[in-house]
Amino acid sequence: MTGQDQEQVDWLYGQLASMVEWDAPTGRPRVLPLYTALVMVLFALRHNLPPDVLGELFGCGSSTVGRYQDELEVLVDLVLAPLYEQVRAQAQREAALVDGLVVPIGERDRVGGLFSDKKRYCGQNVQVVATLSGRLADVGDPCPGSMHDSRAFGESGIAARWVGHYEQDGTGMIGDKGYQGTRIRTPYKKPPGRELTEVRHAGNTALNRIRAAVERAIAHLRCWKVLKTGFRRSLEELPAVLRTVTKLEVFRVYGLYWNPI
Repeated sequence: MTGQDQEQVDWLYGQLASMVEWDAPTGRPRVLPLYTALVMVLFALRHNLPPDVLGELFGCGSSTVGRYQDELEVLVDLVLAPLYEQVRAQAQREAALVDGLVVPIGERDRVGGLFSDKKRYCGQNVQVVATLSGRLADVGDPCPGSMHDSRAFGESGIAARWVGHYEQDGTGMIGDKGYQGTRIRTPYKKPPGRELTEVRHAGNTALNRIRAAVERAIAHLRCWKVLKTGFRRSLEELPAVLRTVTKLEVFRVYGLYWNPI
């Protein structure tokens, strides 16, 4: 229901309870206890239900849903930041994979460049880095959906953070043909009017088999349906929500007992 197992939710609750005085002795009492509010916030990210539906399910108003999301998502992000940094540092010791996903956001007033010709809907281009085993390692800042992956690779911050992978004698980074010109390893393009040689065709097949792992990482990230079925909140909130969901997905995979090598 929340994307985490019971032990992980309990751990998050314990961390948040030590950071915030939820039931203050003075002032307006909270509609929901902290544990229920946390479950609601995680459930909302996992299933992307409208605030009025969440309010009906958890016994509060839609304004309360929005207020608790604003308050608790920031704290969850803060709590999980150390694990995320450790996982990313570990992943940077080895070769990596990169690909983009388009988060659907619908049309937005006075915001251009959102329509993705490839996906045929309005969204934000999000660059995703994964390990060769298909585990999420990093996510870039959202870029307009019309932006090509090769440009979003640089503007999202991913290129700067992973520069040691695609420089000469670097650790290595693999992407699809959309990243040609970025210096990362991509499949060969077919020459105009000619076919690929057998050697290059075999090389492309091998690269694509390796690159399939990043597609699995993206599929798991999109299980957080706030990134899959249509982002309803203010567009200015998407970067923060994306960071929180990314850390929650890393936490889901690595759990409470992960130790860096």
